[in-house]
Amino acid sequence: MLDYLDEHYAKSLNLQLLAEVANFSSFHFHRIFKGITGEPLNKYIQRIRLEKAAHRLKYDLSESITNIAIDCGFSNSAAFAKIFKQHFGMSASQWRSGGHSIDSKNRQALSNDGQDCTISAMYIDQITQQYTWNISMRSINKATVTVKQLEPCTIAYIRHIGPFIGEAQTWRRLFDKLTHWTASRGLLKCPGSEFYTVFRDQFEITDFAKFKADVCVSVEPGTQGEGEVGVTTLAGGKYAVALFEIDADQYEQAWGVIYSQWLPNSGYQPDQRCCYEKYLNDFRTHAQQKHIIEIYIPIKPL
Repeated sequence: MLDYLDEHYAKSLNLQLLAEVANFSSFHFHRIFKGITGEPLNKYIQRIRLEKAAHRLKYDLSESITNIAIDCGFSNSAAFAKIFKQHFGMSASQWRSGGHSIDSKNRQALSNDGQDCTISAMYIDQITQQYTWNISMRSINKATVTVKQLEPCTIAYIRHIGPFIGEAQTWRRLFDKLTHWTASRGLLKCPGSEFYTVFRDQFEITDFAKFKADVCVSVEPGTQGEGEVGVTTLAGGKYAVALFEIDADQYEQAWGVIYSQWLPNSGYQPDQRCCYEKYLNDFRTHAQQKHIIEIYIPIKPL
C-alpha cells in the first residue's frame, strides 16, 4: 500500500478504493494502516502530497506554485496554501525563496560546510564518454561523479520505517534476513547480485521518525515477493552517480558533498525518483575497513 500511495498520491483516493487494493475491509484496513505507520490514512496521504510538493517547490523553479499544488493532488491553490503553512510554518513562496533551508526536518542529516572540498570542472571521460567531475577532500579519498543513463532493475526489498542514521545493527539484521531469503530460493548470485539501500522519502523534508528506506538486492525479473519481502522495480533513467571510498561514519558527509557542493553547480536538479546507495565491497575485507559505495541521485536539467 505504501508503494501504491507513492505512485498514485496525486489521484483522487478514498478509503474504500484503497481497502480494496489492500484486500481488506475498510474498517480493518484503516486500523492496520495506522498501527503500522503510526498515522491515519488521510493524514499520511496529505503529508506525502505536501512533501512531494515541497520537493518540487525547492528544485522545479520554472513551475508555478499553483500548478505544483494541482499536480500533487490538491484541489485548489487556496486549500494547498493553508495546509502547507500549517505543516511547514511558512507559505509556499517563502519555502521556495529559501525557507526550506531553515525548516529542514533533518537539517544535520545532509549538512556539509564544504571545508577542503574541491570539485573539478566537468569533463567527458575518454573511455566511457560520460560527463564526469572529480572531488577532492582532505577527509575522504578522491571521489568522482558521473552522469549515467541506467536501465530499470528488479529488486527484492525489506522496508524500514524510522531513523536509520547510526542504526548499523538494524541495517545488518535486515540485510542478513534479505540475504537468507534470496539464498534459500536460489536467487542469490556471486558474482551477480547487487545490494542497495533505496530511500523512499526526501532527506531534507520527511521527519526521520516517519522516513521509509528499503534494504534491497537485485533479483531476476518475475521474482515473486513473500511475507515482509516485496519485489519492485528500481527506476531507470538519468542519474548522477558518485563513487566514494569512506569510513563507516562518513556516509552523511558523502551525501552532503553531493547535495551542497556538486549539485548546485552541476546544471542539474533532482527529480521525483528515489535516491539510493549501492554497495561495492564488504568493508570487512578491506585493508582499512573502508566502505566503497555509489550514491545515485535521479536528475534532470535545470
